[in-house]
Amino acid sequence: MTGIPTEILIVVGVAAVVAIGIKLYRARSAAQREVPHVHDALMKRAETHAATSPFLRKVCQEYKANGHISNRQAEAVAKAVARIEQRART
Repeated sequence: MTGIPTEILIVVGVAAVVAIGIKLYRARSAAQREVPHVHDALMKRAETHAATSPFLRKVCQEYKANGHISNRQAEAVAKAVARIEQRART
């Protein structure tokens, strides 16, 4: 036999695929950390009113723990914040 054994070529190929996969995973996770979540601004507004509403307090705690809320919860939070802000204006 002449040349490089097949086993070595397989190992080098697998190592290259794994290295590329790790780089892609790290790049993707870094990009996700940099982009603010869709509901970040809404939840910051909700945090300012969390002391006056048990619902907002609960949702804010859940958002801090999980890093996200459902779209249905976001709609409810938006309505609650709007109600509280409307009461504050009058």
